[in-house]
Amino acid sequence: MTQEEFIYYAERSLQQEIQSTAKDTYCRYDAHNNNYIIEFKSRRKHYDTQLIEYAKFDCNMEIANKENKEFLYMVETPEGVYTFNVSKLSNEGYDFGWEDRRMPAKTDFSGSHRKDKKVGYIAVKDAV
Repeated sequence: MTQEEFIYYAERSLQQEIQSTAKDTYCRYDAHNNNYIIEFKSRRKHYDTQLIEYAKFDCNMEIANKENKEFLYMVETPEGVYTFNVSKLSNEGYDFGWEDRRMPAKTDFSGSHRKDKKVGYIAVKDAV
């Protein structure tokens, strides 16, 4: 799914206008409006738990709290698009199962360079 397709999907599912941050290369999230900041991820494989990087979680939660918004994480897999209200999950004490994991340094996995990243997991059943 392209960023534009994600925006379209988000607008339809939230029934709200969403603005892309694609032109802001330094922005830590992909889209926003008056209520939400949104991070989009496309995954080539489906898993019953979706990975979220702690660095993204921490930064976007801080921004959302500062701006009095909620942080949504929208993940596309071959089985559908799942929306997680990370702010709500976090506020309810959700166990993300944070762990350090050796991961590819780049998102596309094309290189052999790997580094340790702190990651957590959100069960698909907990999507909104």
